Amino acid sequence: MAARRILLIDGAGPHRDALARALTCEGHEVRVADSADQPDRVNDFAPDTVVYREGLSRGPEEGDTAHWIALTRPVNMEELRRALRD
Repeated sequence: MAARRILLIDGAGPHRDALARALTCEGHEVRVADSADQPDRVNDFAPDTVVYREGLSRGPEEGDTAHWIALTRPVNMEELRRALRD
């Protein structure tokens, strides 16, 4: 799988940090954000993919070209790998 620029939007905590570390170890460039700084991070970082906790993010906006993946529950890395391949 090709490396991606991934923005991970979730509340601060061990789950978000573990996902960010795991994605970085997979070779992706990862930035984290919470819902308050999401618009600035999307504009400044220009991610290929946005992984976000449903309910904590507004979702894609008009003209956004990133692939958005909603997390509806805690996810393991194999599930996230499959979603990134799709």
